[in-house]
Amino acid sequence: MIIVILAGIASLQFMKGRKLNVALMKVLSNGFEKKLKIKDQLYTWIGGYIGFKANYDLSDKYIKKVEMTLTLLPRQSLFYLPISILVKKGDRLFIVLRPRFEIKRDAHIIKSFYYLFGPAIEEKHELKKGSVEIEDRKGFYTLYEEESDIDKLRKLVVECFSDVRRVRHITVVKSTNVLFCLIKPDPNKTPEEIRKLVEYFPKIFYEKEELRDFQ
Repeated sequence: MIIVILAGIASLQFMKGRKLNVALMKVLSNGFEKKLKIKDQLYTWIGGYIGFKANYDLSDKYIKKVEMTLTLLPRQSLFYLPISILVKKGDRLFIVLRPRFEIKRDAHIIKSFYYLFGPAIEEKHELKKGSVEIEDRKGFYTLYEEESDIDKLRKLVVECFSDVRRVRHITVVKSTNVLFCLIKPDPNKTPEEIRKLVEYFPKIFYEKEELRDFQ
């Protein structure tokens, strides 16, 4: 009887969770398409209900491409969902902006719990270490070559994100010439946040020079 009851609950959770994840994917993808000036786009769906990868070629003077990977909690899985909440701490959106200008130095702002259990940063031993407050909120580690770049990243976070607590990692990487950001997405706010990220990233980081198409 217990097995039958659990199976029934699991089936209901699957249908409810699947519906919610699909709705989240639709809201976010539609929001991105409305907010960004896209000239070409490509979606790759991940596992049906887990998320998607989106590649957008932009009609923008300073930003060539935006690449995003959305990974959602497995809301359709009754038994794996609690474990995933503990490990992933919620839905995740990985954002990569590929600018047409050159990034000069590496700099990272990382939320403390994610720094301890998250990214493997190869060059971290070569970078200076510190901490920073963003809008009076503590708990952010910093890695940098020049402290001025941390000030720029902090300004970018404040200008673009409605709640800094949803930002887990933001970095500019010289070797790959990208801005990378990992956040907990909000379906109602994140499309506008991405639009602001495209707008403010060059305003804050672009140093006047001839623009080039970096791969």
